[in-house]
Amino acid sequence: MVPPFAVAWYLFTIEFPPMPPRGNRLACSLRTVDGCQGSFDAYPGEEPGSVAKIDPIKWDREPQKPVQEAAFTIIGDLGMTGQVILVNQYQWRDLSDAKLEKFFYAAILWGKSPFKVIEDAKVILKREKK
Repeated sequence: MVPPFAVAWYLFTIEFPPMPPRGNRLACSLRTVDGCQGSFDAYPGEEPGSVAKIDPIKWDREPQKPVQEAAFTIIGDLGMTGQVILVNQYQWRDLSDAKLEKFFYAAILWGKSPFKVIEDAKVILKREKK
């Protein structure tokens, strides 16, 4: 005998397959305190909520100071989707110190809340300090 919830779940997954990523890649731009510009791309994975590949950062010159501002936008088949997410120096530092950058990129690519990832990074860092 198959449990009723299993049948309902099966019918739900057939009727509502997982959503595709919001674009082909995530274009990322970084600016440091000393004026260096860097850019890289992140690509969605096959599984929902995953990131397949993150390119290395290409800098115009070697940065000597920390990142001041980061900008992220999704690039689709027809170009930029229109949404730009800006992250300030403190938010980027929290993300990188907590090592949650990949989860941040996945949240943007798959239509989740990237600022929730930043909040989680702050909570993780506060717990580590105690």
